[in-house]
Amino acid sequence: MPLFSRAAAPSPLDPADAALLQMVDATQAVIHFTPDGTILQANANFLSALGYTADEVVGRHHSIFMEDKFRDSPDYRTFWTRLAAGESISDTFPRRCKSGDRVWIQATYAPVRDAAGQVSRVVKVATNVDARMEAVTNLARGLYFLREGNLDHRVASSPLPDMDNLATAYNAAVDNLKELIAKVDAISSRLAQTSSALTASSGDLAKRTETQAATLEQTAAAIQQLTSGARSAADSAKGVSDAARQARVAAEGSNDSVRRVTAAMERITESSRRISQIVHVIDDIAFQTNLLALNAGVEAARAGEAGRGFAVVASEVRGLAQRSSESAQQIKDLIEESSRQVTEGADLVDHTNAELARIFEGVGTISDGVGEVAGTLSEQSITLTEINAAIAQLDSVTQHNAAMVNDTMASSDSLTRDSEALEQEVAWFRDAAGREGTARAGRPSLRLAG
Repeated sequence: MPLFSRAAAPSPLDPADAALLQMVDATQAVIHFTPDGTILQANANFLSALGYTADEVVGRHHSIFMEDKFRDSPDYRTFWTRLAAGESISDTFPRRCKSGDRVWIQATYAPVRDAAGQVSRVVKVATNVDARMEAVTNLARGLYFLREGNLDHRVASSPLPDMDNLATAYNAAVDNLKELIAKVDAISSRLAQTSSALTASSGDLAKRTETQAATLEQTAAAIQQLTSGARSAADSAKGVSDAARQARVAAEGSNDSVRRVTAAMERITESSRRISQIVHVIDDIAFQTNLLALNAGVEAARAGEAGRGFAVVASEVRGLAQRSSESAQQIKDLIEESSRQVTEGADLVDHTNAELARIFEGVGTISDGVGEVAGTLSEQSITLTEINAAIAQLDSVTQHNAAMVNDTMASSDSLTRDSEALEQEVAWFRDAAGREGTARAGRPSLRLAG
């Protein structure tokens, strides 16, 4: 079909321009309109694409190609107002065929001006992009399903290589995403179980830590009391040690006194022995005196009257000797009794000295033992003070651990909530297949005015 039909013949064209117009007419769908949209002519490509003949379209308005919902829209009226004002419009448009089917075209509406500069007609040059638009729509539908979380939908292949590459890339990306979501789903499930177990363990640990903290506090108080007791015991032991040392010194002094008493008793025994010897001599003297007095009496008796006075003296001397002998005997008895008592006293003193020696040894041992006990108690007091400080530090650490456990519990709760939220997000993809019907009902379609 010639490019211009049922219209005034155009001016002669340059051969190059004529060749260009023939190329456009041979490869593109071309249609001419008046500025208000009335069809002047259409080439074979356009008529074939929409299923019309030239007689069926020439003289009719462009709106016969529009879908009902766009024909009476303000956008459509503005579309022709803009063209009549001399504005060119290029876009992708849906058009209705004679059969009622939709076809997509990539078109440019270009106003043509006359010699006076007024728009005399509008020429549209278009290309059928139905296959491309179908591929774009399929891809848009796939993206819509992806937005709804449906990972089972796949984009159909396209006869156009570039659009088929897009479909293949989309399907591969969804396959990878589906595999990733499956892994995330498994991980989120394990994470939920782990966070739940961690929360339970943290709760148990918090309770045990609180119990441990209370026990440590009681232990610290008990050790504090024990430390005070040990310090008091150490002070008391030190006093006892001092008293024991003083007792030891006093005992050692008593030992000296006992030794001096023993020596005195020995000296008394020696003096008694010497006195006994002297008394024995006096007794011998009395005996000899008595014997001499007896001899004197005998001689006086022989002398008769002349020796009577001498006999009296001898008798008195014998009586005196007798009394001296008796006194010496009594003194001897007393000295012997004293000697026996002194000997017994000396034995007792020796026994006492031995016992005191053992007592002094025991006091010394006790004094040494009390000193060692005092030293040990002092060391224990220092050790208990260090233990008390360590327990106090451990109590502080336990309190800090309890606070950390509480923070861990809070983090575990937050982790549990996050894992639950993650499961819900993953469930959006798992449950997407059930929403596919809704997605199909609301699936997008391309809508372009004009």
